[in-house]
Amino acid sequence: MMESVRVIRRTRSLKSSIRTDTVGSTNVSSDSLHRYDSPVIICEHHLCRGSRLKNHPDDEEAQSGTRGESFLEKTAPFKNVFNRSTNGLVAFVLILGTATASAFVAVGLKGSRESIQLEFTRSARSVVATMRDTFEKYVDVVALIHARCRHRDFTRREFRELYEYVIASELNFKAMQFIPNVTHAERAKAEEEARVFYAEHYPYIDYQGFRGFNGNDTSLSPRWNQSVYFPIHYMEPVRGNEAAIDLDYYSSEPRIRAVNALFALQAPSMTDRLSLVKHEGQISRCGDHNGPSFGVVLMHPGVALSNISLEKGVVQEQWPRDFSSIVICIPDLLNRSTLHEARDMSLFLHDMSHPEKAAVFMGGAEIVHYGNGDHLTNFLNEISLEDLIKSRNCGKDACYRETISIVNRQWTITVIDQENIVSTTMIQIVIGGLIVLVASIFLAIWLRTNDIRTRKFNKMRSEADAEKASLILQNATQAAKTERELNDFISHEVRNPVAAAMAATNFVRNELHKQHPLKTEDSICQAKEDVSIIDNALHFINDLLRNMLDMHRAASKQLQISLAPTDLLHDVVEPTACLLYRGRSNKIEILVDCPENLFIMTDALRLKQILLNLGRNSQKFVDEGFIRLTANEIDGNVVLSVDDSGSGIPKEKRQQLFTKYQESLDVLNQGTGIGLHLCKNLVDLMGGKIYLDEDYDSGITGYRGTRFIVDLQTSSIEAPKNSLLDQYDNKTVDGSVSSFTNGTGTVDVHWLPVELPSHLSVLFVDDDPILRKLFMRSICVVAPGWTVREAASGETALQLVEKEHFDLIFCDMYMASVEKQLLGTETVSELRANGITCKICGLSANDKESEFMDAGADFFLFKPMPCDASALASLLRRILFSEASITDTEDSLLPNF
Repeated sequence: MMESVRVIRRTRSLKSSIRTDTVGSTNVSSDSLHRYDSPVIICEHHLCRGSRLKNHPDDEEAQSGTRGESFLEKTAPFKNVFNRSTNGLVAFVLILGTATASAFVAVGLKGSRESIQLEFTRSARSVVATMRDTFEKYVDVVALIHARCRHRDFTRREFRELYEYVIASELNFKAMQFIPNVTHAERAKAEEEARVFYAEHYPYIDYQGFRGFNGNDTSLSPRWNQSVYFPIHYMEPVRGNEAAIDLDYYSSEPRIRAVNALFALQAPSMTDRLSLVKHEGQISRCGDHNGPSFGVVLMHPGVALSNISLEKGVVQEQWPRDFSSIVICIPDLLNRSTLHEARDMSLFLHDMSHPEKAAVFMGGAEIVHYGNGDHLTNFLNEISLEDLIKSRNCGKDACYRETISIVNRQWTITVIDQENIVSTTMIQIVIGGLIVLVASIFLAIWLRTNDIRTRKFNKMRSEADAEKASLILQNATQAAKTERELNDFISHEVRNPVAAAMAATNFVRNELHKQHPLKTEDSICQAKEDVSIIDNALHFINDLLRNMLDMHRAASKQLQISLAPTDLLHDVVEPTACLLYRGRSNKIEILVDCPENLFIMTDALRLKQILLNLGRNSQKFVDEGFIRLTANEIDGNVVLSVDDSGSGIPKEKRQQLFTKYQESLDVLNQGTGIGLHLCKNLVDLMGGKIYLDEDYDSGITGYRGTRFIVDLQTSSIEAPKNSLLDQYDNKTVDGSVSSFTNGTGTVDVHWLPVELPSHLSVLFVDDDPILRKLFMRSICVVAPGWTVREAASGETALQLVEKEHFDLIFCDMYMASVEKQLLGTETVSELRANGITCKICGLSANDKESEFMDAGADFFLFKPMPCDASALASLLRRILFSEASITDTEDSLLPNF
């Protein structure tokens, strides 16, 4: 049904009462203008108003202009005085507001900055105090170790118990050690005791006795004979510190100096920065973080006890003799020092114990807190103290530095504030000042421009009405243009094949009405040619409608891609070539170039649809030559192409190849189509690219040809194992279609040996008697033993299922009648509600898949159904033996009814 819609656009001058109406009339379908019903009513309303021009507000303004002129002239002096006083008031409000806002922000920011600085200083001093307290605890622990182990009669079990007491205090360290003074005479006994212990408790350790650095050797080896040794004989934990077992402290110059200094000082001392050995030749990271980390060894020689013996005959042993130690990881120290701080900061440690040398970087960490109370510690790369001082982060207000004494060391601790300088308080202060300033500005603006704003608002409203009317006209025009393009396209595409089919039908009818029809060979050939024309014309129209439906589904995001492992040769290329071969002329070769076992994850159905559209597009323009389907993997991407030896596409038409309703691609304008536009939509849904090969040449003189390339933008996969196809041998089928040329040969076809049941009860529900008759005829060909009942409405179907049992039901969506009939979806719902459990397949020429599946159907098919015997048999097998919904199959590309 067509409606004539009258759209009126009005433009009106703001300074006069003159109005110009522009009237446009166009014919569009009611369906295409359902979005514009309301705008059309608005335009008609304006038209009605146009008949009352004398009452328009602009006319009243014009009439009152003369009457008010003398009054304005009389009040002009008073108006000037008022304007001067208003300007002064506006200036006063602006100055006062600016001054108040500036003072508020300045005082507030200063106080907030001082508060932030005080809070940062408190946090930094707290970090330094925590670090000092932590080291005091380390000193107490190492003294406790020496006190418990200074007598040689303690056991390794007691040493382990001591370790467990220490770690219970939650003090982190890499290892606690006791280093006895062992003479050469005592070495063998000590090594044997250690060997037995490690063999019993740590059998994976290859104990090699006392080890160290001999001479100039830089690798660990069994220690040469010495008069005295200081091996790390007692150590916990053992795991993770295996490389330090019985390592002789007295085996390298740096360690010898550290031990001598310890005994000379006769007080706790600490080594220089060390890179701790974790395994042979590897440096321990003291954790799993990525930043550099170092360690130190805190050593304790014990305490000089009184020389007065408590028991007669007991002689005080020499002191110092043995020493205890604890290996401290700097990251553990940094973590403990900042554990209870809720402020984002960076912490750096530098050793200043040697003034004549540059400060030694010990470690650095950045602490970042989250809103949920958690924090993250990032350990920083090495940086010199001089570079740290020069860095922009270490400013006057954001940097705190203090040097503390740690036993015999002088450490400089640098804390840098990482909190956002612009705190919440500062933001509130700035916002408060802006509020004061903005309030004063708005007050001044309101005093000065209230009347102007009112007039501007009225003007903007008038302009908006005019723009709205213009947009309504543009939208209606665009809708009419789109509708006209679609009508022209369908008329152009359908008229020719319909005319050809009608003419061929007339010829066949005349021949059959003769007294002796089809008696001559010429009449039989002519009748076959006419039937072929009818078949091709109807297939063309069917493909056109299916492509338009798919194009609409793709544009509305309703078309879905189902990815599955696909054999390109057997599942896509060869089936497409078979379909192209059936519709070819005798002078066209269908060639295939695809390697075996090329598998990808893709939607095989949509990929076949793409190749078939491209191939049929080539068939239109190839009279003699070839059409080639190619698939290969290039640079990790699977690429398919369809090339031919046709006349080619003119250069002037290559820019709009993939547009909707494009013009004919050949020079003779022999037809148009939407196939390429649909191909591009499908390829885009798959995440690939499709384009024309500009440099392609078929190699045949005068026939440049065309090649379309489909780059799937995906790589191949391994062939699926134990697939259903692997359970059956490939069957060989004779016939010329196997080679896709004019010769004969064989082709391997993958198939599943599933036969249709010999007896089945089927119900076909459709209001069209012709379709019911054709369905019954087709079933008789495919499955002669089946019983087929028909129903013209959903109500009839419900009555039949109460009396008879059916194994399969086909149900159409719309069934016309004088009275309202049940829809197909309503019929399916009633069937399921009545306990019908057989398989139900919904039918419709429209996209009603979701409605049928929601109603309880097992499958959905687009009409028309295939009438070709092999296609119909394949479809029935899929319905009976598959658990997935069928919306489109390659069978839809074969003859249908």
